[in-house]
Amino acid sequence: PMRWIKVRGRGVFDADGKCERVSGTALEITAERETQDALAHSEELLRLATDSAEIGMWDMDVARNTNYSQPRVKAMFGIPPDEDPPPEEFFKLVHEEDVDRVLAAYAEAFDPVKRATYDVSYRVIGRDGVQRWVQARGRGIFSPDGTCLRVVGTAMDITKEREIAEALRRSEEQLRLAAEYAEVGLWDIDLVNDIVYWPPRVHEMFGFPPDAPVTMKQFRAALHPADKRKTIAAILAACDPRQRTFYDADYRIIRKTDGAVRWMSAKGRALFDDKGTCVRMLGVILDITERKAIEERLHELNETLEQRVAERTAALEQSQAALQQAQKMEAIGNLTGGIAHDFNNLLQGLTGSLDLIRRKPENVERVRRWAEAGLQAAERGAKLTAQLLAFSRSQKMEMKALNIMALLDGMRELLVRTLGPSIQVMLELSPDAQAVLGDETQLEMAILNLAINARDAMEGTGILTIRTVALSIAEDGELTPGDYIELSVTDTGCGMPPDVAMRAFDPFFTTKEVGKGTGLGLSQVYGMARQAGGTVRIASAPGEGTVVRILLRATQLDARQEADAARENVETAAQATVLVVDDDPDVRQFLTDSLDTFGYRTITASDGTAGLDILDRMRPDLLIVDYAMPGMTGAQLASQARTKHPGLPILFASGYAETSALETALDGKALVLRKPFRLDVLQAAIAKAMRSA
Repeated sequence: PMRWIKVRGRGVFDADGKCERVSGTALEITAERETQDALAHSEELLRLATDSAEIGMWDMDVARNTNYSQPRVKAMFGIPPDEDPPPEEFFKLVHEEDVDRVLAAYAEAFDPVKRATYDVSYRVIGRDGVQRWVQARGRGIFSPDGTCLRVVGTAMDITKEREIAEALRRSEEQLRLAAEYAEVGLWDIDLVNDIVYWPPRVHEMFGFPPDAPVTMKQFRAALHPADKRKTIAAILAACDPRQRTFYDADYRIIRKTDGAVRWMSAKGRALFDDKGTCVRMLGVILDITERKAIEERLHELNETLEQRVAERTAALEQSQAALQQAQKMEAIGNLTGGIAHDFNNLLQGLTGSLDLIRRKPENVERVRRWAEAGLQAAERGAKLTAQLLAFSRSQKMEMKALNIMALLDGMRELLVRTLGPSIQVMLELSPDAQAVLGDETQLEMAILNLAINARDAMEGTGILTIRTVALSIAEDGELTPGDYIELSVTDTGCGMPPDVAMRAFDPFFTTKEVGKGTGLGLSQVYGMARQAGGTVRIASAPGEGTVVRILLRATQLDARQEADAARENVETAAQATVLVVDDDPDVRQFLTDSLDTFGYRTITASDGTAGLDILDRMRPDLLIVDYAMPGMTGAQLASQARTKHPGLPILFASGYAETSALETALDGKALVLRKPFRLDVLQAAIAKAMRSA
């Protein structure tokens, strides 16, 4: 074996200085060297241990009142590493609430009788102002006579550990308080040992004795049969290492103590080991029986509420409809004077013209003039009737492409003649404003109404300006985005105050005297524009005149093509046999005379039954039938006529107000000619019906 040897000696020299021998001693020091190596190794291990654990060493010399501390210990007290303060300086930095405990622990360590181990945790307010937690351990070293010479030990900064512990304590306390105040129970399932850990609250929820152990088998037995399968499936999904879903289930239990059915809401998560095996489940549980009962009552309430609301809504709708009808009838009753006045004027012009024609039929020139005056009176009556129907919403607009420039040019003479020579009519028509979607009759009537209102506002003298402008509207609270044409009618009249302007479009509202206005004019203008997809806006002020702007949807359809097609239908209409069925003898005679004028052969019938008899014997080229007839309506006759003669052209000539009823006849493909009508309109309708068939 290897040994350590310590050798000492010196040389012996002769007179000439030559070394004759060397003599000395040898001492084996193997044990001493092994002890030194072991001590060095131990000190290195201690250094590594203290460094790794961030432990500082300290040595208090009691006799010299000196504290030898490593820099790590000094840092805990905020003391620079090159300073060696006395022990009392360290004690001054101990928190005032902990200093008594620290001194007492030192006293027991100094006591030669107790010789207790110094082990204490305390707070330090360092010189740097930082508060830290220190864990100090040590023991005293005593002389043979029992005097304490030194106390040596270790110190460790445990600030982070104490903060973590304090946070954990607060979290646990908050969880405990939350569970108590929210009546939430905690649960922990040990799946390895098949043990369910429940606090007393959960035991009470399930009706189990407070201290009785619970297994998964007992838990499954407590589940309601209807909910057992889905609850166990949710647990298995949470425990599956491939899914690892969050456990969230509402289920019923049958409480063990009283057999009561209770609703539970449980949430939790599974814990897995390194091999992916589910070993535990942790979570919370809440008794939601009352909440479920409330939800059920709310569900029942909602179902009955919907029924009650429906019944109440139906009753309100009936009441509203009755109220609206009563209001409308009252308003119409109030308008009797104005409407009667207008109709009497129209009838006077019509009957007077006819009477003059009857008295002097030989005067051809005057007869033509009187006939023209009678026709104009009849047309004004038709327009007034159309106003009433538009107000009652019984007659739907016939939408088509209209050339706004051609329409206004065609009305120029009518406007000049209607307004009189003292009103200057100016048309400022933009070439960019061409075709709009609208009903030609309704639009003409709207323009005429606005012109007459402007004439009255100007008291017979002033300037009436009609403008058209093409607009592109991107955002408007009332209109959908798109291209529009604005038709404005501007007068230089007296204007209106704000309260009157706000009510200008209200039905039956008029500022004219009784008998001079129906209050339907502006409301008809507004209704026409809204049904056409546009709107009407008014700007007026006293003394500054009035501007009414009608906004109509622009269209890419060619209005001229429609007009050309109508003329072509008239020109290409061939002679044919026409069956006329109408219960009014005057109308039958008018249609017969008109068709004879056009060169058609006419057969008439006074009702639907007579018309069917004729259809059994022959097939005419065209059937013209009234809609509203006693016994059999025109729609019923038309349906049977098409059965007898498929493809037979049928034209309804009717003054019936219900547009929807006419539109549904013949599966919505009926052609309708509305009374009253001019001869050229009749001829165009006949040609169109025959061509379409």
